[in-house]
Amino acid sequence: MTDKRSHIMVVDDDLFFRELIRDNLSEEFEITAVESGKEALRLAKKMSPDLILLDRLMPDMSGEQVCKKLKEDDSTMAIPIIMVTSLGEKEEIIEGLEAGADYYIAKPVYMPELIAKIKSSLRTQNIYINFEKKDLLNVLDIYESLTVFHSSKDILSDIAHKVAVALDAVRCSIVKVDESRDFGLIIASNEDVQTKGVQIDLKKYPEIRRAIDLKRDVIINDIQANPMLKEGARFIKDLPFSSLAVLPISIDDKFMGTLLLRVATEKEKISEKEISFCEVVARAAGNVLENATLMESLRLANIELETLATTDGLTGLYNHRFFYSRLDEEYNISIRYNVTLACIMLDIDFFKSVNDTYGHRKGDLILKDMASIITKTIRKTDIAARYGGEEFVILLPHTDKEGAMFEAERIREAVGKSSYSALPKGESITISLGISTCLHESVCKPEDLVKFADKALYMAKEGGRNRAVMWEDS
Repeated sequence: MTDKRSHIMVVDDDLFFRELIRDNLSEEFEITAVESGKEALRLAKKMSPDLILLDRLMPDMSGEQVCKKLKEDDSTMAIPIIMVTSLGEKEEIIEGLEAGADYYIAKPVYMPELIAKIKSSLRTQNIYINFEKKDLLNVLDIYESLTVFHSSKDILSDIAHKVAVALDAVRCSIVKVDESRDFGLIIASNEDVQTKGVQIDLKKYPEIRRAIDLKRDVIINDIQANPMLKEGARFIKDLPFSSLAVLPISIDDKFMGTLLLRVATEKEKISEKEISFCEVVARAAGNVLENATLMESLRLANIELETLATTDGLTGLYNHRFFYSRLDEEYNISIRYNVTLACIMLDIDFFKSVNDTYGHRKGDLILKDMASIITKTIRKTDIAARYGGEEFVILLPHTDKEGAMFEAERIREAVGKSSYSALPKGESITISLGISTCLHESVCKPEDLVKFADKALYMAKEGGRNRAVMWEDS
């Protein structure tokens, strides 16, 4: 990238969101903010921004409509587009990608994730600038051919063959590495079909382990002289190539750590342009694989790993650790922009007696039912977590005292009216709730929100249970 700052156009009718992006990104990028699709189309032709951050829902035209028009116009079709969608709406994400968006991100936006996606898009755009016509045609050929395949196996095999042809490579393979990083599996190759499915011992492939550890490309231009390969010299002395490259393939700009493109060539040196070509192909592979129908199993595996790290295993709600990371983020937004933020702490009344009467397995079923009721009752922008035991906590962005009390009462009523599979017919559950808000003068740090909500919860129990109490200074 050059010293000149990249130019990002933010298209969103929400003033708060435009200002949020400007405040967080203006030090690193030049920002132009517009509030309508029509204005975005006009200015995109005039200003040629390096990237467009495009909201899906706008009053004059949808993000998909804007995206399609930009991609149909020769003067704007190459501009990367990141579509902003609602949290968890898979249909919206699919529609945005089908309209031509390069990436998507969900509101409320997590800034580190957005910045990573922006930089990835800009990095690829800068690589394209240095390509000759032949390089661009090769990349275009790979992009277009990959879209016609319906299985991940076909996609990866085509990548391996076309990269080998484009670079005149002796070997080109795609390797999936197990979690222990001890073994790898060749899942695609330009060589004889017999190499597919072959398990390899990664002790003999330190370049692969290095690429995983560093989460970036590893280039070796003289395999005989490279100290990394010294230990395994007996394995490489008769190899029909002298240089190699290992490039991670990422999906949704998240390094997978298990899928890599490995290219070996007779050339004395792999040029920077050839490495750039491989990087573009690796990104193409990630984008295509992300949307491939039969890659769903791989995506689900990655989602499951992420879910295990952020959610409670019993209830499926966010866990204690993830809750506190979001608490810090939402609190900082609240203070910086002087917007409201509320917290609700709740737990099940007399839950110990429920466990004693019906057993802990029935108690776990009740906790799962409780989590389901909370999820169905709160808004999409709210953040619910299991705090511990029978305690739950909910963050409510942009919510004042009245709004928080209203939400708390909705949850309390929903819990009381629901039936529970673990209880005899006719028996019900009640909960007590404590509420605090960020703009209260005594709330000086994120943890205070939880502390005072917990105090209000104690007051609700002392006051007879089955009620919601707003924390106030005594």
